Amino acid sequence: MGSRSPFAVLQDIEQRCRSNSLGLPAGEQVEEDWVGIGFELCGETLIARMSEINEILPPPDTVRIPGVLPWVRGLANVRGSLIPVVDVQALLCGEYIRPSKKNRLLVIDQDDIQAGVLVNEVYGLRRFKPEDRHPRAKASQPGLKDLLDGGFDDNRQQWSVFSVRRLVGNEQFLRVT
Repeated sequence: MGSRSPFAVLQDIEQRCRSNSLGLPAGEQVEEDWVGIGFELCGETLIARMSEINEILPPPDTVRIPGVLPWVRGLANVRGSLIPVVDVQALLCGEYIRPSKKNRLLVIDQDDIQAGVLVNEVYGLRRFKPEDRHPRAKASQPGLKDLLDGGFDDNRQQWSVFSVRRLVGNEQFLRVT
């Protein structure tokens, strides 16, 4: 090495690395898996895109709000924010969710609308290949049909995709009085 500066040595190493390196692989585009949260609502097995669900909690205590429709369970304090807790099953399918240890609250925040959606049970994270998505959703409940966006099949069951964006755009959901 002799009198070469450390900078010159580093430049030499960089040059040798560049000349001996292999090029990058051909630009294959890899599609990421579709990831969602599985849950049960209106007797249906549904899945919502994970990016549409902010948090999953046990149902918190609520305070009733006078003058709202009965499917709005009330306001809850979730991490310092007051959010409405809604029984979407009662709204869409006409049957209130029965209290159970399996009940969960899906906290959503879409298009400046923050709410807690009460569901019967959460089945956890589900991962599917995008190519396995099919355009038809299975729904026996008429109230759900407009909120579904295709579905996925795994080895055990069919998962209909529940669109939180469609829910918050639904006029019935927005009209609480």
